[in-house]
Amino acid sequence: MRHHRIFTPGLQSVDVSPLSSQHRTSQEGLSFSLIGNQGYSETIGTEALNIYHAFDRKGTIQPDTVKTGVVYSVSRQGLFSEIRVQEACLLRHFIEEISPWFDHCDDRRHFQLVVPRRAKDCSVIRNALFAVSARHLARLPQYATSNGIVYHEQRLPNLKKCTAVEYMLKCIPDIMKFPETSDPVDQENIIVATVILRQYEEMEEDLDDESAADAFDSERVNFLAITQRIIDSMISHRLEQSLATAAYWIAIRQEVYSALIRERAPTMQFSQEDWENASIANSLIMLASEVTKWFWEDGSTEEWERLMSRRQNLKANYESQLAPILERKADRSRGEIFPTIWYSSDDQVTAEQHLELAGLILTAESPHLEGSSRAAHRKAEAQVRSAVLKICGIGLNHNRCRPALVNAVIAITLYGEYFTEPEEREALIKIINQTKELHSWPMQKRYQRLKRGWQLVDGCTH
Repeated sequence: MRHHRIFTPGLQSVDVSPLSSQHRTSQEGLSFSLIGNQGYSETIGTEALNIYHAFDRKGTIQPDTVKTGVVYSVSRQGLFSEIRVQEACLLRHFIEEISPWFDHCDDRRHFQLVVPRRAKDCSVIRNALFAVSARHLARLPQYATSNGIVYHEQRLPNLKKCTAVEYMLKCIPDIMKFPETSDPVDQENIIVATVILRQYEEMEEDLDDESAADAFDSERVNFLAITQRIIDSMISHRLEQSLATAAYWIAIRQEVYSALIRERAPTMQFSQEDWENASIANSLIMLASEVTKWFWEDGSTEEWERLMSRRQNLKANYESQLAPILERKADRSRGEIFPTIWYSSDDQVTAEQHLELAGLILTAESPHLEGSSRAAHRKAEAQVRSAVLKICGIGLNHNRCRPALVNAVIAITLYGEYFTEPEEREALIKIINQTKELHSWPMQKRYQRLKRGWQLVDGCTH
């Protein structure tokens, strides 16, 4: 009998074998044996095993003894109810597809390896994880069938577009307890759930599917005010635990994204300790945060000078660490629009994109352009276009780094109106569409804003 190996977060690796053909067809049971290792879920087809709930909820498990190497039979009436299969699928989807959004600058992969293990015993993390996973999975066309969503041969009849809201609402009681929570582990759990729900909020802010909008309009809850208070607290009173630290840096990246999309100044301020202890990627994310704050709030020439100097120093200091393994300019004679740029790691991708985003804003919004010559404006516009194309080129060449294309869309949204050539505009629109298709990320508002900007530019030139 052929066995399949399953790895579960923080638990034990499991060999899975079908009991019989009728069991496989009806999904009434599976057999598995515990053999001891750590890793992540690698379930296979209709033989997928809900290990997560085997350890989390009561099921019918046989035979009498439980020890390494023994094969068990799990009844459908206990462990494999439809909801438990659904939640196993949501957990797998989080591990394989959602966690990279959080872990791309974390070599310890806390959200892939630690968070699912923590979710086993923590309802607020578990429900937050299920909420963002359900929201994302329900949008992906490759799993949609005439019989509902089918995920790796597992039919999920109860997974609807409102399922994510149901999980999200379950988080509210625990989230609201944060101000009275004093235990560091409980605080950490709520912080982790908060940054997961912030990802949910990003996915919800731009519903471009009318049916999805209809499903959510009556029930949608905006977590922004609640989560913002928790984020502010975690920034001012840092926890030293490893997972909380990882969540802190994710919150900073989320804050930069939210500020640029919502056109508001980030609320966070950074200490000297932050700058001394930050990784290269996180240092450049902090730079982007400070530049964004200047853009939407300060606007002074003095602060612009300080930030421009800081960017130049950071660029010089990290030049060797951020050197690409391949860089080639776009060949316009071959119809290429974006440069080819390859990096060896996701944190390099993130660092370089935020360095360019910071430079992009500082160049486009330079106070020295006011009253300057037309030649100075043209030079700045060319530099802005070059930076946008570079950010997009990096994103296109690093699909494995989940936020890379989203960062490209941010650059396009900010300064896509600087492009007047039809072939360049078409290429930018393709990136927006590709981001939506690959990551099921909401893009309609971005596209409409860009289209309006081009209409204004074209109207001024006629």
